[in-house]
Amino acid sequence: MPATLRGAAATDGIPFEPRWRRTERRKPQVMAICDVSGSVATYAKFLLMFLYAVQDVLPRTRSFAFSSALGEVTEWFKTLPVEEAVNSVNHRYGGATDYARAFTDFSELALNDINRATTVIILGDARNNDTDPRLDILAEIKGRCRRLIWLNPESRGAWGSGDSEMLRVIRHCHIAQECNNLKQLERIVDKLLADSRGS
Repeated sequence: MPATLRGAAATDGIPFEPRWRRTERRKPQVMAICDVSGSVATYAKFLLMFLYAVQDVLPRTRSFAFSSALGEVTEWFKTLPVEEAVNSVNHRYGGATDYARAFTDFSELALNDINRATTVIILGDARNNDTDPRLDILAEIKGRCRRLIWLNPESRGAWGSGDSEMLRVIRHCHIAQECNNLKQLERIVDKLLADSRGS
């Protein structure tokens, strides 16, 4: 309104040329973070296939992998055949779990790139060997993104047992789901695609 009134001064206050507010429409993007540590060894390939599938259908996807140290593996999934990409990720990032280190690394690599058009997906069992997982960083990620989704390959009945931090993790997620079979995986990918088209 103020810009319209100023522009109308030359026409005795008649707003011949309305000035409309410009709104920036950000393109949706996905950041996917995959735990490939020993505690999810049974599911690691399954979870990495999820990353490969998401990056294949949603071009604005960045992929990360970790057990302790975290690194970006986006280019591996773009340039390597799926089996080679999965094996390379497991070889480079497999090991003992340290969510605190992984979240810290992610914060340094990509936190500033998260905005209200970003969906962050974390794939892991939230088992951290009874150490502090730095959920304060997870809370900061949630505060910046459009949606934070945690996909856990363990059954819900195991969440919170032993060294599982999942019951604390849930507080910092928009969605937390069990995901350990293709049917569940297909539903999640379909929802991501539908949300992307609707953005």
